[in-house]
Amino acid sequence: MTAPRRRRVAASALLVILAAVAIAPTASSAEPAACSGSRTPASFRACIAVAAQVYTRQWAPVLSARGGSVAVPTIDIFTGPPINPCVDATAGDVAVASFFCDKNRTVYVSAFASPYWTREYAREARRQGVLASDARRTGRTQARLLRGFANQGAATELAHELGHWVQEQAGIFGWYSRRAAGDGPRAGAYQSAAELSADCMAGWAQGRAAATGAWQNTPFVRWANHATIAELGGDLSELRPGFRFPREAVVIAHGGPWSRLQMYDKGFAFGVANADGLVACARAAASRTSTPLPPFLES
Repeated sequence: MTAPRRRRVAASALLVILAAVAIAPTASSAEPAACSGSRTPASFRACIAVAAQVYTRQWAPVLSARGGSVAVPTIDIFTGPPINPCVDATAGDVAVASFFCDKNRTVYVSAFASPYWTREYAREARRQGVLASDARRTGRTQARLLRGFANQGAATELAHELGHWVQEQAGIFGWYSRRAAGDGPRAGAYQSAAELSADCMAGWAQGRAAATGAWQNTPFVRWANHATIAELGGDLSELRPGFRFPREAVVIAHGGPWSRLQMYDKGFAFGVANADGLVACARAAASRTSTPLPPFLES
């Protein structure tokens, strides 16, 4: 197997990447050209660098308020199965999906996945006769939506994985993981709680960034965010206009589109309101999965 080509960078060095990548000036620094333009390898790297910087900056006050120092994550962009101490990257969908590894505090960002989420959502929306409604909402043509919004979709996936980094920093990632790895009847519910909390935290980071002017909140950006979360939910067979889905009777694994979008939207509202995204999202996920709140957050 050819060794994967990867670009690894600590969050503290993100500005170095930005300086090394050509980014055209924009009217507003809130939506970098690297994220709003066409997806190229260079624009993808620059977008991830900007997004990681913006989102970790939103979380810093929340984590600092809990005491102790904040250990910034490493961002590792990969184009082949990444060697890492957490998962076998040659198995399942790990080779194409982004993930967080708590053992080396690294977010592995898939260069494969970035074009996929929004484009595949748009194709399914067209098959179900929903894309025309999406086009009206965004002010874009259906043809444009079918090309996807790869960089913004990747930024949303990154925001979810950074939610796991926040869980790790707060001491609850391991709490979720130990219970999810057990053989009890509720093990799966703890996995769902951790994942849905991270969806909520993705919404929180993007809502907070929008509220503070760190990122534009255009209809097209919102469409890409929702399209990504919906696609990550798996089954789009009952998609309705406005990203509406039937509620799943039971939450399984990461959750379906209804649960994931519900958590994301709750998080976005929490972020706009400047609520404590860590606690609010953990509570929301615990309520949806009927699991207890991590004891570290009860006080």
